[in-house]
Amino acid sequence: MTTALVTGSHGWVGSHLRRLLRSRGHHVVGAGRRPRTAADGERYLQVDLRDAEATSALVGAVRPEVVFHLAATVPQRGPEIDDLVADTVQTTYNLCRALRATAGSGPPRLVLVGSSAQYGAVPPEQNPITEQTLLRPLGAYGHAKAAAESLALAMATDGRIRVTATRPFNHIGPGADATTVAGALAVRVADVLAGRRDRLRVADLDAVRDFTDVRDVARAYVELAEADTAGGIYNVCSGSGVAVRTILETLLDLAGLDDSAVEVGDGGSGLRLQVGSAGRLAAEVGWKAEIPLRDSLRDLLAELTDGHRPQTDEEGAA
Repeated sequence: MTTALVTGSHGWVGSHLRRLLRSRGHHVVGAGRRPRTAADGERYLQVDLRDAEATSALVGAVRPEVVFHLAATVPQRGPEIDDLVADTVQTTYNLCRALRATAGSGPPRLVLVGSSAQYGAVPPEQNPITEQTLLRPLGAYGHAKAAAESLALAMATDGRIRVTATRPFNHIGPGADATTVAGALAVRVADVLAGRRDRLRVADLDAVRDFTDVRDVARAYVELAEADTAGGIYNVCSGSGVAVRTILETLLDLAGLDDSAVEVGDGGSGLRLQVGSAGRLAAEVGWKAEIPLRDSLRDLLAELTDGHRPQTDEEGAA
Protein backbone atom coordinates (compact mmCIF):
# COMPACT_ATOMS: atom_id res chain seq x y z
CA MET A 1 0.00 0.00 0.00
CA THR A 2 1.44 3.36 -1.06
CA THR A 3 1.36 6.20 1.44
CA ALA A 4 0.08 9.35 -0.27
CA LEU A 5 0.37 12.75 1.37
CA VAL A 6 -2.15 15.30 0.08
CA THR A 7 -1.57 18.95 0.92
CA GLY A 8 -4.63 21.16 0.76
CA SER A 9 -6.43 17.87 1.33
CA HIS A 10 -9.81 19.30 2.25
CA GLY A 11 -10.10 21.81 -0.55
CA TRP A 12 -12.27 21.25 -3.62
CA VAL A 13 -9.86 19.14 -5.66
CA GLY A 14 -8.26 17.55 -2.60
CA SER A 15 -11.60 16.17 -1.39
CA HIS A 16 -12.18 14.38 -4.69
CA LEU A 17 -8.56 13.24 -4.83
CA ARG A 18 -8.62 11.72 -1.34
CA ARG A 19 -11.72 9.66 -2.13
CA LEU A 20 -10.17 8.37 -5.35
CA LEU A 21 -6.89 7.46 -3.65
CA ARG A 22 -8.72 5.51 -0.95
CA SER A 23 -10.76 3.65 -3.57
CA ARG A 24 -7.51 2.59 -5.24
CA GLY A 25 -6.04 1.22 -2.04
CA HIS A 26 -3.65 4.01 -1.11
CA HIS A 27 -3.07 5.03 2.51
CA VAL A 28 -4.06 8.70 2.60
CA VAL A 29 -2.63 11.38 4.89
CA GLY A 30 -4.07 14.86 4.53
CA ALA A 31 -2.38 18.09 5.56
CA GLY A 32 -3.49 21.69 5.80
CA ARG A 33 -3.39 24.84 7.90
CA ARG A 34 -6.86 24.48 9.40
CA PRO A 35 -8.06 21.91 11.94
CA ARG A 36 -9.96 19.11 10.22
CA THR A 37 -11.54 15.78 11.07
CA ALA A 38 -9.96 12.93 9.16
CA ALA A 39 -12.25 10.75 7.06
CA ASP A 40 -12.53 7.06 7.89
CA GLY A 41 -9.34 5.26 6.97
CA GLU A 42 -7.30 8.47 6.75
CA ARG A 43 -5.03 10.60 8.87
CA TYR A 44 -4.99 14.37 8.96
CA LEU A 45 -2.18 16.57 10.23
CA GLN A 46 -2.50 20.31 10.77
CA VAL A 47 0.63 22.07 9.54
CA ASP A 48 1.69 25.36 7.98
CA LEU A 49 3.85 24.42 4.99
CA ARG A 50 5.38 27.89 5.01
CA ASP A 51 7.22 26.74 8.14
CA ALA A 52 10.28 24.78 7.00
CA GLU A 53 10.77 22.93 10.29
CA ALA A 54 7.12 21.95 10.51
CA THR A 55 7.20 20.72 6.91
CA SER A 56 10.30 18.62 7.58
CA ALA A 57 8.63 17.12 10.64
CA LEU A 58 5.50 16.31 8.62
CA VAL A 59 7.41 14.55 5.84
CA GLY A 60 9.63 12.75 8.36
CA ALA A 61 6.62 11.45 10.26
CA VAL A 62 4.62 10.36 7.22
CA ARG A 63 7.47 9.27 4.92
CA PRO A 64 5.23 9.33 1.85
CA GLU A 65 6.04 7.58 -1.40
CA VAL A 66 4.06 10.27 -3.23
CA VAL A 67 2.98 13.81 -2.36
CA PHE A 68 0.17 15.62 -4.13
CA HIS A 69 0.85 19.29 -3.53
CA LEU A 70 -2.48 21.07 -3.99
CA ALA A 71 -2.27 23.63 -1.19
CA ALA A 72 -2.57 27.10 -2.67
CA THR A 73 -4.23 30.47 -2.35
CA VAL A 74 -7.13 31.25 -4.66
CA PRO A 75 -6.15 34.34 -6.69
CA GLN A 76 -9.75 35.52 -7.02
CA ARG A 77 -9.88 36.13 -3.28
CA GLY A 78 -7.33 38.92 -3.62
CA PRO A 79 -4.43 37.75 -1.43
CA GLU A 80 -1.49 40.03 -0.81
CA ILE A 81 1.35 39.24 -3.19
CA ASP A 82 3.69 38.38 -0.31
CA ASP A 83 1.19 35.78 0.94
CA LEU A 84 0.51 34.43 -2.52
CA VAL A 85 4.21 33.88 -3.23
CA ALA A 86 4.82 32.34 0.20
CA ASP A 87 1.85 29.99 -0.20
CA THR A 88 2.92 28.97 -3.69
CA VAL A 89 6.72 29.10 -3.87
CA GLN A 90 7.89 28.80 -0.26
CA THR A 91 5.67 25.79 0.46
CA THR A 92 6.96 24.04 -2.66
CA TYR A 93 10.57 24.68 -1.68
CA ASN A 94 9.99 23.43 1.86
CA LEU A 95 8.31 20.26 0.59
CA CYS A 96 11.04 19.51 -1.96
CA ARG A 97 13.76 20.09 0.62
CA ALA A 98 12.05 17.82 3.14
CA LEU A 99 11.46 15.08 0.58
CA ARG A 100 15.08 15.17 -0.55
CA ALA A 101 16.22 14.77 3.06
CA THR A 102 13.99 11.76 3.75
CA ALA A 103 14.40 9.80 0.50
CA GLY A 104 14.75 6.12 1.36
CA SER A 105 14.98 3.11 -0.93
CA GLY A 106 13.70 5.13 -3.87
CA PRO A 107 13.11 8.79 -4.66
CA PRO A 108 9.65 9.98 -3.57
CA ARG A 109 7.41 11.48 -6.22
CA LEU A 110 5.97 14.98 -5.99
CA VAL A 111 2.89 15.66 -8.11
CA LEU A 112 2.96 19.44 -8.24
CA VAL A 113 -0.29 21.14 -9.19
CA GLY A 114 0.27 24.26 -11.23
CA SER A 115 -2.21 26.18 -13.37
CA SER A 116 -3.00 27.17 -16.93
CA ALA A 117 -2.49 30.71 -15.58
CA GLN A 118 1.20 29.99 -16.19
CA TYR A 119 0.50 30.21 -19.93
CA GLY A 120 -1.35 33.50 -19.71
CA ALA A 121 -1.94 35.45 -22.89
CA VAL A 122 -1.11 32.93 -25.62
CA PRO A 123 -2.00 34.24 -29.11
CA PRO A 124 -5.19 32.61 -30.45
CA GLU A 125 -3.38 30.99 -33.37
CA GLN A 126 -1.12 29.11 -30.92
CA ASN A 127 -4.08 27.29 -29.36
CA PRO A 128 -4.43 24.47 -28.43
CA ILE A 129 -1.62 25.08 -25.96
CA THR A 130 1.03 22.39 -25.50
CA GLU A 131 3.62 22.00 -22.76
CA GLN A 132 6.18 23.56 -25.13
CA THR A 133 4.20 26.80 -25.50
CA LEU A 134 6.01 29.89 -24.23
CA LEU A 135 4.74 30.99 -20.82
CA ARG A 136 3.24 34.47 -20.72
CA PRO A 137 1.74 34.84 -17.20
CA LEU A 138 -0.55 37.85 -16.80
CA GLY A 139 -0.56 38.23 -13.03
CA ALA A 140 1.19 37.36 -9.79
CA TYR A 141 -0.62 34.02 -9.50
CA GLY A 142 0.61 32.75 -12.88
CA HIS A 143 4.15 33.97 -12.22
CA ALA A 144 4.17 32.35 -8.75
CA LYS A 145 2.95 29.02 -10.12
CA ALA A 146 5.60 29.13 -12.84
CA ALA A 147 8.29 29.92 -10.27
CA ALA A 148 7.20 27.04 -8.03
CA GLU A 149 7.29 24.63 -10.97
CA SER A 150 10.75 25.74 -12.07
CA LEU A 151 12.05 25.49 -8.51
CA ALA A 152 10.70 21.95 -8.04
CA LEU A 153 12.12 20.75 -11.35
CA ALA A 154 15.50 22.24 -10.45
CA MET A 155 15.51 20.38 -7.13
CA ALA A 156 14.77 17.11 -8.95
CA THR A 157 17.68 17.29 -11.39
CA ASP A 158 19.95 15.08 -9.29
CA GLY A 159 17.35 12.32 -9.00
CA ARG A 160 16.75 12.51 -5.25
CA ILE A 161 13.09 13.29 -5.89
CA ARG A 162 10.88 12.79 -8.93
CA VAL A 163 8.71 15.75 -9.88
CA THR A 164 5.64 15.52 -12.07
CA ALA A 165 4.42 19.04 -12.77
CA THR A 166 0.82 19.51 -13.90
CA ARG A 167 -0.79 22.50 -15.54
CA PRO A 168 -4.56 22.03 -15.15
CA PHE A 169 -6.97 24.22 -17.09
CA ASN A 170 -10.44 25.28 -15.89
CA HIS A 171 -12.16 22.89 -13.48
CA ILE A 172 -15.89 22.21 -13.40
CA GLY A 173 -18.23 19.91 -11.50
CA PRO A 174 -19.54 19.26 -7.98
CA GLY A 175 -17.99 21.40 -5.28
CA ALA A 176 -17.19 24.37 -7.54
CA ASP A 177 -17.79 27.70 -5.84
CA ALA A 178 -18.18 31.26 -7.03
CA THR A 179 -14.42 31.71 -7.53
CA THR A 180 -14.71 29.56 -10.68
CA VAL A 181 -16.45 30.50 -13.93
CA ALA A 182 -18.98 27.66 -13.87
CA GLY A 183 -19.41 27.85 -10.11
CA ALA A 184 -20.26 31.55 -10.22
CA LEU A 185 -22.88 31.00 -12.92
CA ALA A 186 -24.34 27.96 -11.16
CA VAL A 187 -24.68 29.86 -7.87
CA ARG A 188 -26.60 32.64 -9.64
CA VAL A 189 -28.90 30.17 -11.41
CA ALA A 190 -29.57 28.42 -8.08
CA ASP A 191 -30.34 31.81 -6.52
CA VAL A 192 -32.94 32.53 -9.21
CA LEU A 193 -34.54 29.11 -8.67
CA ALA A 194 -34.68 29.72 -4.91
CA GLY A 195 -36.13 33.22 -5.31
CA ARG A 196 -33.09 34.91 -3.81
CA ARG A 197 -32.74 37.05 -6.92
CA ASP A 198 -35.01 37.87 -9.88
CA ARG A 199 -32.39 37.76 -12.60
CA LEU A 200 -28.77 36.83 -12.97
CA ARG A 201 -26.26 39.36 -14.25
CA VAL A 202 -23.44 38.09 -16.43
CA ALA A 203 -20.64 39.41 -18.62
CA ASP A 204 -17.97 38.11 -20.98
CA LEU A 205 -20.06 35.25 -22.33
CA ASP A 206 -17.95 34.91 -25.47
CA ALA A 207 -14.68 34.03 -23.72
CA VAL A 208 -13.63 30.46 -24.56
CA ARG A 209 -12.07 28.15 -21.99
CA ASP A 210 -11.10 24.50 -21.63
CA PHE A 211 -13.28 22.87 -18.93
CA THR A 212 -12.54 19.50 -17.30
CA ASP A 213 -14.59 17.81 -14.60
CA VAL A 214 -12.82 17.95 -11.23
CA ARG A 215 -13.21 14.18 -10.88
CA ASP A 216 -11.36 13.64 -14.15
CA VAL A 217 -8.68 16.06 -12.95
CA ALA A 218 -8.22 14.10 -9.73
CA ARG A 219 -7.96 10.90 -11.77
CA ALA A 220 -5.24 12.46 -13.92
CA TYR A 221 -3.16 13.22 -10.82
CA VAL A 222 -3.51 9.67 -9.49
CA GLU A 223 -2.73 8.07 -12.82
CA LEU A 224 0.34 10.26 -13.23
CA ALA A 225 1.53 9.19 -9.78
CA GLU A 226 0.93 5.53 -10.56
CA ALA A 227 2.51 5.64 -14.02
CA ASP A 228 6.09 4.55 -14.56
CA THR A 229 7.27 7.89 -15.93
CA ALA A 230 10.36 9.87 -15.11
CA GLY A 231 8.33 12.99 -14.49
CA GLY A 232 8.09 16.19 -16.48
CA ILE A 233 5.29 18.59 -17.31
CA TYR A 234 1.73 17.64 -18.27
CA ASN A 235 -1.31 19.67 -19.23
CA VAL A 236 -4.52 18.41 -17.64
CA CYS A 237 -7.42 19.49 -19.82
CA SER A 238 -10.20 18.29 -22.11
CA GLY A 239 -8.68 19.65 -25.29
CA SER A 240 -12.00 21.28 -26.25
CA GLY A 241 -12.88 24.96 -26.21
CA VAL A 242 -16.25 25.93 -24.75
CA ALA A 243 -17.69 29.44 -24.69
CA VAL A 244 -18.87 30.70 -21.31
CA ARG A 245 -22.20 31.31 -23.06
CA THR A 246 -22.56 27.55 -23.54
CA ILE A 247 -21.99 26.97 -19.81
CA LEU A 248 -24.76 29.44 -18.99
CA GLU A 249 -27.18 28.08 -21.59
CA THR A 250 -26.66 24.53 -20.31
CA LEU A 251 -27.26 25.58 -16.71
CA LEU A 252 -30.43 27.45 -17.70
CA ASP A 253 -31.70 24.41 -19.59
CA LEU A 254 -30.99 22.12 -16.65
CA ALA A 255 -32.82 24.55 -14.36
CA GLY A 256 -35.83 24.92 -16.66
CA LEU A 257 -35.15 28.63 -17.17
CA ASP A 258 -34.79 30.70 -20.32
CA ASP A 259 -32.68 33.70 -21.21
CA SER A 260 -35.33 36.10 -19.92
CA ALA A 261 -33.72 35.47 -16.52
CA VAL A 262 -30.40 36.82 -17.79
CA GLU A 263 -29.10 40.38 -17.79
CA VAL A 264 -25.89 40.82 -19.79
CA GLY A 265 -23.63 43.56 -18.47
CA ASP A 266 -20.44 45.20 -19.64
CA GLY A 267 -16.91 44.11 -18.86
CA GLY A 268 -14.95 40.96 -19.29
CA SER A 269 -11.57 39.34 -19.23
CA GLY A 270 -8.73 40.34 -21.51
CA LEU A 271 -8.01 36.64 -22.08
CA ARG A 272 -10.43 35.69 -24.85
CA LEU A 273 -9.30 32.16 -25.68
CA GLN A 274 -7.42 29.46 -23.79
CA VAL A 275 -7.64 25.83 -24.88
CA GLY A 276 -5.11 23.17 -23.96
CA SER A 277 -3.78 20.00 -25.51
CA ALA A 278 -3.67 16.87 -23.35
CA GLY A 279 -1.81 14.95 -26.03
CA ARG A 280 1.21 14.18 -23.90
CA LEU A 281 -0.89 12.95 -20.98
CA ALA A 282 -2.91 10.73 -23.31
CA ALA A 283 0.14 9.31 -25.07
CA GLU A 284 2.26 8.60 -21.99
CA VAL A 285 -0.36 7.75 -19.36
CA GLY A 286 -3.49 6.88 -21.34
CA TRP A 287 -5.65 9.47 -19.59
CA LYS A 288 -8.42 11.42 -21.24
CA ALA A 289 -11.33 13.47 -19.93
CA GLU A 290 -14.43 11.27 -19.72
CA ILE A 291 -17.25 13.10 -17.89
CA PRO A 292 -19.45 15.11 -20.29
CA LEU A 293 -19.85 18.82 -19.68
CA ARG A 294 -23.61 18.53 -19.18
CA ASP A 295 -23.15 15.86 -16.51
CA SER A 296 -20.62 18.05 -14.69
CA LEU A 297 -23.05 20.97 -14.68
CA ARG A 298 -26.00 18.78 -13.69
CA ASP A 299 -24.11 17.47 -10.66
CA LEU A 300 -22.97 20.97 -9.69
CA LEU A 301 -26.45 22.50 -9.95
CA ALA A 302 -28.09 19.58 -8.14
CA GLU A 303 -25.68 20.05 -5.26
CA LEU A 304 -26.57 23.74 -5.02
CA THR A 305 -30.32 23.31 -5.31
CA ASP A 306 -30.38 20.39 -2.86
CA GLY A 307 -28.82 22.69 -0.28
CA HIS A 308 -25.85 20.40 0.36
CA ARG A 309 -22.30 21.40 -0.39
CA PRO A 310 -19.08 19.77 0.80
CA GLN A 311 -16.95 21.92 3.08
CA THR A 312 -14.00 23.36 1.19
CA ASP A 313 -11.61 26.24 1.61
CA GLU A 314 -8.91 28.00 -0.33
CA GLU A 315 -6.46 25.14 0.00
CA GLY A 316 -6.24 22.92 -3.01
CA ALA A 317 -7.73 25.32 -5.51
CA ALA A 318 -6.25 25.57 -8.97
